[in-house]
Amino acid sequence: MSRRRAEGHRAGRAARWRIRVIAGCVMVLFALAALRAVQLQVFDAPELLARTEDQRRQRLELLPARGAILDRHGRELAKSIPGASVFVDPSSLLGAQEDLERLCAALGLKVREARQALERGGARFAWLKRRITPREEEAVRSLGISGVGIAREPHRTYPKKTLAGQVVGFVGIDGRGLGGLEYRFDGLLRGKPRTVQAERDARGWLLLTSAPDTAEGSGRSLVLTLDETIQHVVEEELARAVDRSKARGGIAVAMDPVTGEILALAQVPLFNPNAVADSRSEDRKVRAVVEVYEPGSTFKAPFLGILFDQRLARPSDIVYCENGRWPVHRRAIHDTKPHGWLSVADVLKVSSNIGVAKLSEKLSPQALYDGLGRFGLGTPTGVELGGESGGILPPPARWSKLTPKTVSYGQGVSATALQVVTAIAALGNGGVRMKPHLLRAVLDEGGREVDQVQPEVAGRAIGADAAASLVRIMEQVVSGQDGTGAQAAVPGYRVAGKTGTSWKPDLVKGGYQRDKVVVSFAGFVPSRAPRLALLVAVDEPTQGSRYGSTVAAPAFREMARRILGYLKVPPEPGGETSGPAVARRPQRGDAETPMGTMPDVQGLTMREVLRRLEAAGVSLRVSLMGSGVAATQDPAPGTPLDGGQACRIVFRPLL
Repeated sequence: MSRRRAEGHRAGRAARWRIRVIAGCVMVLFALAALRAVQLQVFDAPELLARTEDQRRQRLELLPARGAILDRHGRELAKSIPGASVFVDPSSLLGAQEDLERLCAALGLKVREARQALERGGARFAWLKRRITPREEEAVRSLGISGVGIAREPHRTYPKKTLAGQVVGFVGIDGRGLGGLEYRFDGLLRGKPRTVQAERDARGWLLLTSAPDTAEGSGRSLVLTLDETIQHVVEEELARAVDRSKARGGIAVAMDPVTGEILALAQVPLFNPNAVADSRSEDRKVRAVVEVYEPGSTFKAPFLGILFDQRLARPSDIVYCENGRWPVHRRAIHDTKPHGWLSVADVLKVSSNIGVAKLSEKLSPQALYDGLGRFGLGTPTGVELGGESGGILPPPARWSKLTPKTVSYGQGVSATALQVVTAIAALGNGGVRMKPHLLRAVLDEGGREVDQVQPEVAGRAIGADAAASLVRIMEQVVSGQDGTGAQAAVPGYRVAGKTGTSWKPDLVKGGYQRDKVVVSFAGFVPSRAPRLALLVAVDEPTQGSRYGSTVAAPAFREMARRILGYLKVPPEPGGETSGPAVARRPQRGDAETPMGTMPDVQGLTMREVLRRLEAAGVSLRVSLMGSGVAATQDPAPGTPLDGGQACRIVFRPLL
């Protein structure tokens, strides 16, 4: 009995210990739970609330409206329009194959590519497709898939399509500039991105909690020197020349020789920045500033300008041109037609290689090199475009005995089309080379002008007397008997210019490719008070006569004829002759301008302009450029004025 009691006592004591242990464990668990509850409710509460909010809301960055790109008259070449893009929560879609397939079908996407985009995105946010169409937006909304949202953001569009496509440039899918002026001024055009919230509704659809004002933080706009109408004319005529000659392509540049403003910069093939994916990379670059070519005989004019400036030659001096073939330094220099004795003026008129090569012996290599530098060869022009080339002008230490002779007729030296037209324009501007530029003004978000680009003198290439002598000879290239530029003549106007035909170098075997040429014509008009400097270069023509005189000169004529008509430049008395130029003088009716409107000041001296403005009772911020008589004015005659505008008047010398 005592044994049983003892065993019972031991069993009861063991049971009580088990109960105490279990009760202790339960109490410890309750204590841990309480501590955890305190930690979650007190210490970790902010973090947990943030996580909850993060699951319910997403933050995303939206682009503001990108600034517009306008031509000189305010016509839109690039603008931003309202649009939509689709964003998703990858955690909601990566495990929902059926929803992902339905969404891809609505957006025209491949499921594999969409999944890769989601995996590359963040844990909670990824763009699925930007720049969707209204039909795609409607289809996505009708699906009602959880974790999908639509954001309003501006999209870039180019209303003129291929017009100045390479110059204007294009943007990437993220709204950043990737080419042309869009790239060069990306920071100015892009503005400041905005961060907004996206919140899930009861069905999991991501909604923007705040609709950003696309105008807030938007970029600034650019006003260019380009003229939409002139650009269209140049592109159209260049395309005709390329098509007629079955050429590889072409380049044309039109500029104001007094201000350096680029009025048109064209190339063929064209490029549509609305369809970047359908274009070739070589067609997207601005060839006139990136690619170089040997200018050929167009460069005989600046070369003679250097000689005239240093008084080493006169137009009446004579040169023996060896009847078309001159053996020199183990080589032979040829002319297309045989000539005997020629005056220096006739050397340029008939474009004799032998004539200029012999004249090059009057200059030291260093003097020739320095002279070419003053015309802008060997250094970039500084135009507002990326990737500009400075051309190829080796220093005299690397020249052979033959180099000065070949350089005199544009061989052995390379330049961009913009460098060539800038050099030719300097001859028409009294020997003063202007810095070419594309930007005219910058506008703020409200369209107010905050910066204006003023014409900038790049340097004096040659003296005014030397330039005047050369202009008279260049007129004979176009209007004189046997002149190579006869097909560039514009009825009613004096034209000064020069043809050029150059073989393309063989970069593999060395030497030149005789079957591949660049033909060109460069000049300015009216020659004595030029409104327009123009270069036309056609690359690798394959049909018909392959010379600058037959391919490029007619294109120059048609471009100049149409542009002068558009600019309302009156025909000259005795046009196409070499007589003295007569400036347009104001008629009696010019003074009868209503008060408060812009008077017609063209043809007046600077002093007369200021008097006319004062007599008209207008108060303007007046910018006077150049010298001589007023050739262009902005605002146009008859424009109503409120006194707050800026007035720009360009004066041109009479030679």
